[in-house]
Amino acid sequence: MNITFMVVTVFLFFFGLIFLGKLIISGYVTYLLSVKFGDEYITSQMKRDTYIFGIVADLAAIGIVSLVLIILSNTTNISVIEIDGITFLQYYFCLFFYAIYPEYSYLGVNNQAFAEGFYIILALIAVSLIASCIMYYFFVFRKSELSKPKKFYSVFILTITTAPYYFLFSFASFGSSMALL
Repeated sequence: MNITFMVVTVFLFFFGLIFLGKLIISGYVTYLLSVKFGDEYITSQMKRDTYIFGIVADLAAIGIVSLVLIILSNTTNISVIEIDGITFLQYYFCLFFYAIYPEYSYLGVNNQAFAEGFYIILALIAVSLIASCIMYYFFVFRKSELSKPKKFYSVFILTITTAPYYFLFSFASFGSSMALL
């Protein structure tokens, strides 16, 4: 099987899971918020915006973390160091692939390689949380008639529940089964 086909298939599968997961979770949470605060405060437009800006925040986090890591690799001149034949610069360019394919098999064997990948994924989740919080507050709830404490509560609940925790799950078994085809 062609490696490009396998990588594209894994990416499409992962993007499908992202979109489906965001749709289900943000729909359910906005439904609960509309039950708590009333349908007149949580409109259908806000529900759509919650879904859209949640995905935009995740993709923005991937871009931001990738740029920061690329800048760090160029300023500290660590792009010449190789781990398993991959330079750090290539490693950072492939951040999205490593986020969906974390090397948990390194745990206990090569703790430094595990820590590098795991800390990058934690940074990705943290940046996505911050981006989601900003986008939800300024683009979804800015014109809402909710009081400030209710806006903060809604943004906090949405940010925590729609965080990209799926980066912590490895799709290695899916990629390995695709390689066998």
